[in-house]
Amino acid sequence: MAQLTVFSIPKGFVDPHISLIQRNAVRSWVGLGADVEVMLMGDDPGVAEAARELGAMHVGDPAKNEFGTPLLDWAFAQAAERGTGERLCYVNADILLLTDFLNALRRLPAAPLLAIGQRWDCDITEPLEFDGSDNRLAAWARSHGKLDLGSGSDYFVFPRETDFAIPAFAVGRPGWDNWMMGRTLELGFPLIDMTPSTTVIHQNHDYGHVASRSGSNWEGPEADRNRELAGWIDRYVHSPANATHLLTPTALVPARSPRHVRAKAEEFLALRPAAAPLRRLLRAIRRLGAGRDAARAGS
Repeated sequence: MAQLTVFSIPKGFVDPHISLIQRNAVRSWVGLGADVEVMLMGDDPGVAEAARELGAMHVGDPAKNEFGTPLLDWAFAQAAERGTGERLCYVNADILLLTDFLNALRRLPAAPLLAIGQRWDCDITEPLEFDGSDNRLAAWARSHGKLDLGSGSDYFVFPRETDFAIPAFAVGRPGWDNWMMGRTLELGFPLIDMTPSTTVIHQNHDYGHVASRSGSNWEGPEADRNRELAGWIDRYVHSPANATHLLTPTALVPARSPRHVRAKAEEFLALRPAAAPLRRLLRAIRRLGAGRDAARAGS
């Protein structure tokens, strides 16, 4: 039995840059060693061939939406059924995982939980090799990259037997990662932010693969669908700032910084029926402020 099953749904290995960064990502996962098995899912061009070439398992015939995008409920179910890891890790196919990631996982408690984290955005345009010694790459990412402080997470680690009852979210579209964090809190599990202990690297790219996109690069009807499934206002509120614990380099500690306290207050206002009058008051204040700003801009 593996310690960890890493699974992902890559895009097609067609665009040269996408192909390069996905190969880098899979090499980094396989390079974590014999305790990790890697599972590539989907039937997009080149996925099965890349799995064979790079030493990963391939799972095909995915469930898809009407745009041809694979669905995450199918992927999570397949990983739980076919994977042998004590824990599962869903990760986006442009993400590099280094040895500090596996070391951090070994310090997590053996209990139901969800581990998440933020990433370092980096421009990577060359093939990378991973031989278990990646300290220099981690240092380079921290000096040349930018820590993404957004509301999402690019990886999710949890015990294999955990059933989140995940809806049919489209992969690679917004909303579902926030739902996962909120669902974890709803189930009463620890939500652990591993950012202080890991250098998880995102290889920058564009969003030309998103069907009918508009506005920001990944907006469109699939984003709207994901948000509907997430409950938009009720579930989209959660982010890594809602973590219950931080995994620091020395210990697992409660998350009690001002950022975390503020996120808990915002969560209360967003989700509790008793806070509905206060929510309405805050919305009215925001509308009033927006009206004043518009009046000043027009004068």
